[in-house]
Amino acid sequence: MSNQKLWVAIPDTVLSDSKNLRDKTIKLGAIARSCAIFRVDKIFFYRDNTITSGEFELIRIILEYLDTPQYLRKQLYGMRKELQYAGLLPPLRTPHHKLVEKITEIRVGEFREGIVVKNGGQNYVDVGLSNLIPVDGPASKGSRVTVRFTTQYPNLRCQVTERDKVKMYWGYEVKEATSLQKLLKSLNTDISILTSRKGRPLADLWQNLVTDIQHAHKILVVFGAPRSGINEILLKDNVNPRDLSKYVLNIFQEQGSASIRTEEALLGTLAILNLAKIMHNQVAL
Repeated sequence: MSNQKLWVAIPDTVLSDSKNLRDKTIKLGAIARSCAIFRVDKIFFYRDNTITSGEFELIRIILEYLDTPQYLRKQLYGMRKELQYAGLLPPLRTPHHKLVEKITEIRVGEFREGIVVKNGGQNYVDVGLSNLIPVDGPASKGSRVTVRFTTQYPNLRCQVTERDKVKMYWGYEVKEATSLQKLLKSLNTDISILTSRKGRPLADLWQNLVTDIQHAHKILVVFGAPRSGINEILLKDNVNPRDLSKYVLNIFQEQGSASIRTEEALLGTLAILNLAKIMHNQVAL
């Protein structure tokens, strides 16, 4: 269904197998690209209670930087040590990363990302055009906002709107969760898929999964940590994964590698889930 929301949950120790900031930056770039390709709306980073070396702040900065249109990055981030290797990050090329446009080409109803600035007591937004644009609606100076244009050039104005109002894919949000158990219990999802090498083979539940996806509005896909899987993370809190979801799945049966990195598992799993969505759409037609 077109209004389906796709969320992923990743441990905050996802970078624990990366030796330095350069390697961590590259890994996060791969995660961001996979999420953008498959239209992930929210990325939750849950606290891995098996070790205490989470790096949520670094993760948040790099992923939110990547989600930010290029014309806003300098103003919002400036020079930060966390972004030392930002030049290695791949572009997302998502719809909200607009290319340079002439101000005369902006049409009523078009959306853009901007940053709020004050000028003579009036709120304006910098949306990457040749002029600042007057903005209506609540907005704090220096904040990043999504705006919708309400008039055309030469009297161009826009209004602050919610990201959810945009009908096309508009990037992801980065969220933090105190634990996987609390995250799974707090989110009102229709399907939660826990990926685990100790789970049931995907093939065994494939038809059930395709059918459930047909009726799902919110889907969450959960991944384990480099050094501890979902079973170990949840069992640390005396929780059985199967008590939280009927879909505890081994996505990569008969894997040839001893381990699968999180960014690899993310890309492969989302590709398979996308196939399931396409299959039910074709059946519906």
